[in-house]
Amino acid sequence: MSMNFSEFKRLLGAEPLSRDPEFLDARRSGGEFEAAAAEADIFEDRLQQSLLFSPPVGLVADLKALSAKPAKSRQGQRWWPAALAASVLLAVGAAGLNWNLNRGWDSVPEYVVDHYRHDGDRVLNLSRPNDPGEVQALLTELNVQAAPALAGIVGLIKNCPTPDGRGLHMILNTENGPATVIYMPDTVVNDQETLAFDDVQVVLVRLQRGSAAIIAPDRQLVTRLHDMIQESIVPIPGKS
Repeated sequence: MSMNFSEFKRLLGAEPLSRDPEFLDARRSGGEFEAAAAEADIFEDRLQQSLLFSPPVGLVADLKALSAKPAKSRQGQRWWPAALAASVLLAVGAAGLNWNLNRGWDSVPEYVVDHYRHDGDRVLNLSRPNDPGEVQALLTELNVQAAPALAGIVGLIKNCPTPDGRGLHMILNTENGPATVIYMPDTVVNDQETLAFDDVQVVLVRLQRGSAAIIAPDRQLVTRLHDMIQESIVPIPGKS
């Protein structure tokens, strides 16, 4: 039995790299299937490329050489050269990652509009009941956790690029319809800043770690969700 377009889009949003034979046949079946697959491939490639950076040539070798020196030869130097070199490496890495992920976005609102227009409608209706444990597992990778009330209504969760690093794209199954939440763990926003575009409303949320954008057609819904999201996505105790 061939896969219909609705099921294909659901799997494409949740598992774009699936090797399921029926899914692969659908990707090559032409028309709207190939168009949707091509669009998803561009987005996933952007995500993968944005997470890549290279340190300056020779820096890693210099660090290795420094760490390989006998302790006697480093007498009087104490620990500061190694610490300084490690700090430089971390700073360069962070700068490279930040540069890659900032391509084309001059502000958080611009990023939200671009992200939602590309990916929002495509995955909005693909949500289904999720295992709260899987939701927590993805959040844990970013050193945060969700309150049970939030984890229990997440219908879809996947990685996504943000202006300052990897984030998470979530669909919430609320009593008043679906809502999108984009979690940005390293991005600072103006709390309760709002915007509107196309047919949706947006409110930005400042969190204890990072921020989030709540997106839905109903302004009252995004406003009501503000406090819930702010209270529900919190750092894991003992994690930085």
